[in-house]
Amino acid sequence: MSQKGKTPDEKLLHALYKTATERGDPYLPVDIALVAKATHQKETATKNIVKHLAQANLIQKVGDHQMQLTPRGERFVADDV
Repeated sequence: MSQKGKTPDEKLLHALYKTATERGDPYLPVDIALVAKATHQKETATKNIVKHLAQANLIQKVGDHQMQLTPRGERFVADDV
């Protein structure tokens, strides 16, 4: 069984989904720094990815330091699991 590699964007979406669902709801806001640490990326790189994922309507920024999945983002992650 082969596993395909994941882009940093996909890793971020999966980490966001996992962190939010562990707290009880996939749509809960999660701190960007927490997801950056989980994906082993610098916070500035993660913020750039967040900006692009928000433009694609996969996530939504909540203030300056948090983000949350949109229904479209949840479907993307659920299809990939």
